[in-house]
Amino acid sequence: MTEESRFPDIPPSAELAEQTPAEPGQMAFLDHLEELRWRIFRALGAILAGAILCFAFSDYVMQLLTKPYEQAVLSLENQRSPGAVEAMQQLLDQWLGKEAAAEATTPEVIEIPAARRLQSLRPMTYFFISLQVSFMGGLVLALPIVFLQIWQFVAPGLLQSEKRLALPIIALSVLCFSIGALIAYSLVLPMGLRFFLALEPPDMTSQWAADEYIGFVLRLLFGFGMVFEMPVLALFLAKIGVLTADTMRRIRRYAIVVIFVLAAIVTPPDPVSQLMMALPLLLLYELSIWICRVAAPKKKSETPEEPAASQD
Repeated sequence: MTEESRFPDIPPSAELAEQTPAEPGQMAFLDHLEELRWRIFRALGAILAGAILCFAFSDYVMQLLTKPYEQAVLSLENQRSPGAVEAMQQLLDQWLGKEAAAEATTPEVIEIPAARRLQSLRPMTYFFISLQVSFMGGLVLALPIVFLQIWQFVAPGLLQSEKRLALPIIALSVLCFSIGALIAYSLVLPMGLRFFLALEPPDMTSQWAADEYIGFVLRLLFGFGMVFEMPVLALFLAKIGVLTADTMRRIRRYAIVVIFVLAAIVTPPDPVSQLMMALPLLLLYELSIWICRVAAPKKKSETPEEPAASQD
């Protein structure tokens, strides 16, 4: 035996890849990283395009985000700054259409007082607010593409029957995120703002910073949108066999605690807003249990075993 045959040259990684080709449908580790990198670039490109579009309409988006604050201030000014409980009750009466019976004879305030307007405390506050709003708006506009890139990265490891869920899961993801953000904007935010403003004592006037208010609203909208993705995540995990309805039933008591803790973190620190997030999450959790029970691949796991037994 010669020295060359005893100690052959170690081929480089490229030659090793050629000598041991991957099986069809499989990718090497570096190929996975390359695929992930391009998926991230495509998602970021979609977010950037949406951010540029939102930056062109940043004034309109800013008015949309500050509208709940202006409505809360005007409502409390016309109600002569009631307490927190009275403010909540009057907001509920307004939603139920009972505001006409409680109208006062005094003239209504139609413009926010100067002391109540949002304040800009730094020279570039509005510019940074515009960037923040544009980025979040671009993320919302690019959600279908972002979810599509995530799905296309995960899809090679799924079965053909599981890949058919791409369109329903992407559509449901966008729908659930939109519903969560809409609930936060239409219900939770007005109630939380009225609660905070009504707690203000008569001898004090709060002046809120514009950047802190916009950041608070965006975090609230994004948090509600993300937690409303629970049924979609349950559907996906149930279809691939990772999550079952029995597992969700067993951990229900722990999930309830986690839901209320999450609601306390995401929502404003008032009990009404926390309940308005916790109660839909509890309903979504029960809905996720039903989704797991319906989407569980029981029949698919039993049918392949019968022909295998007959062949033996």
